[in-house]
Amino acid sequence: MSSLAPPPIANTVGEVGTFEPAIASGSYCDRRSAKIAGALYLSIFALGPFVYFYVPDQLFFDDAVETAAAISNNTGLFAAGMMVETLIVAIEIVLAGLLWKLFRRGNEALAFSSSMARVGEAFIQTVNVMLAGVVLIVVDRGGLAGLEADPSAVVGPLVDVIGFGVMVWGLLFGLHLFLLGVLVQRSGRMPRWIGTALIVASAGYLAQSYGYIANPELDGALESLVVVLAIPGELAFAGYLLLRGVRPQSLDEV
Repeated sequence: MSSLAPPPIANTVGEVGTFEPAIASGSYCDRRSAKIAGALYLSIFALGPFVYFYVPDQLFFDDAVETAAAISNNTGLFAAGMMVETLIVAIEIVLAGLLWKLFRRGNEALAFSSSMARVGEAFIQTVNVMLAGVVLIVVDRGGLAGLEADPSAVVGPLVDVIGFGVMVWGLLFGLHLFLLGVLVQRSGRMPRWIGTALIVASAGYLAQSYGYIANPELDGALESLVVVLAIPGELAFAGYLLLRGVRPQSLDEV
């Protein structure tokens, strides 16, 4: 008499009746996503200095007339900065999705909030690009044609607003790094010290943004603080993603 018990579940890889193949497949996909995220994160390190340091140092001055003249004489550099920033925005949005995918099982609400903060940062960066477009129209494309207005009177305040926008997206990015650091510590997918380094990095961005809002004269010192506190942790995080990926989820997390 044959048994009426159903046959065991068979998998193409692993032992009969187990789900190791699905877990292994998921781990492979996660490692691939992690490496893509790491490469994208490091690309921001390659592109960011041009947009946020070189272009402002060359074109933005305390005097509005001098700033307007510098932009008018170097419209190619100014436009290049705008184009590179749009590329950074695209990378930020893709990164937000990848990081949510990698860390959502640790705490889905925290992962969602962290990624939304990064998307919010990208939105503010997009607004800054739009404002830069207005500056370009005013100084180079006849935006004030027919009006008795000095371009510098328009450019000066716009450039100041762009600078303030950088501080606003810095707040959102600081929040993103703090939540991401907590996720890394809790998830077990990366060494806990990387999570701690990201939390320290978040403190750098938050200190810079709040410090600038309170007293713009502190901008130079606060910028140095960001370099000291943020860069090591972010580089460690991106480098680990690219070179090592993430640890596989345990059975009770799947």
